[in-house]
Amino acid sequence: MEIIDRYIYAVTQRLPEQQREDIKRELQSLIEDMLEERIPTGQASKEDIESVLLELGPPNELAAKYRGYERYLIGPMLIDAYLTTLKIVLASIVIGITAVFTIETFLSHSGSLDPVTSYLASLVTGAAQGFAWVTVIFTWMEYRQRRNITGNGSRNKAWKPSDLPQIPDAELKIKRRKPILGIFFTIVVMVVCLYLTDLLGIWRNHDGVLTTVPFLNIDVFRHYSPLLWIVAAFIIMKQIVRIIVRYRSSKLLVFHIVMTIIPTILVCIMLADKTLWNPHFIQDLTTSNLLPTDGNDFKTLVSNWPNVKEWLVNAIVVLALLDIITESFAWYRAKSSPSAIIK
Repeated sequence: MEIIDRYIYAVTQRLPEQQREDIKRELQSLIEDMLEERIPTGQASKEDIESVLLELGPPNELAAKYRGYERYLIGPMLIDAYLTTLKIVLASIVIGITAVFTIETFLSHSGSLDPVTSYLASLVTGAAQGFAWVTVIFTWMEYRQRRNITGNGSRNKAWKPSDLPQIPDAELKIKRRKPILGIFFTIVVMVVCLYLTDLLGIWRNHDGVLTTVPFLNIDVFRHYSPLLWIVAAFIIMKQIVRIIVRYRSSKLLVFHIVMTIIPTILVCIMLADKTLWNPHFIQDLTTSNLLPTDGNDFKTLVSNWPNVKEWLVNAIVVLALLDIITESFAWYRAKSSPSAIIK
């Protein structure tokens, strides 16, 4: 019956992923044997099944017996998502810092070992910070999860099979590819923005020497570094929760919308700051001979440059809205699928 499947699901979700299939088969066989002992002939009733499940005990306690231990920093329900996220974060940091090192080495033409030393130091520091932050986030989630399980008097409350959660429909499952790519690109963009700010502009190669006319006022942009980290934290947290939860729901959709709107507002506030943009951009272009001092191209750029920040803000808002609409449509379509309705 469905309640047996729900019980087995509740137990196995608290176990490491590599053990779940074996434990699932073992539990299925155990429950069938216990029912057969109680009712040698005839069909087991709902009351008989609930009696067997009550004898086995609450899913979290049975899962603890299978694990054989209870002391851990990141529990079995989160360990797979933790390891996946940690691998993504560390790989993104290594790729981002390596890209920065490659570009800086190409531009500097330096034969000294200082860039290599700096690169290795950045790798160690970045990897250590990534490991620390991911571990802290998942430790907090584990703490909250335990508190929700043991809090609100649940220890004193008698467990009943009717308390078992429903098994999520397969149609509502979130493919890991999108949140993984979200974390990857967020970290890479952050590394590039923080370490290669000087190269965010128009490039000019003159006699083998590469110069840049930056779009941004570098000093002002660096003051926004804490805000950029906050934005990245919101985006990464949104993707981490999607990896952990794995199934779409109305609560997750609301969380997704909130965690999309907040960083969008923060980025728009930053980009709307007039002092963030290079006030001498046009002058620097003409000085570098990248733009003629007269003609249609000059007039077009002069008239359009003040509007660039507004276009960029509008583009970011549109992308955020598209993301919200796409996720809302995916949730609605999955929820309205025939299998989900039948279930």
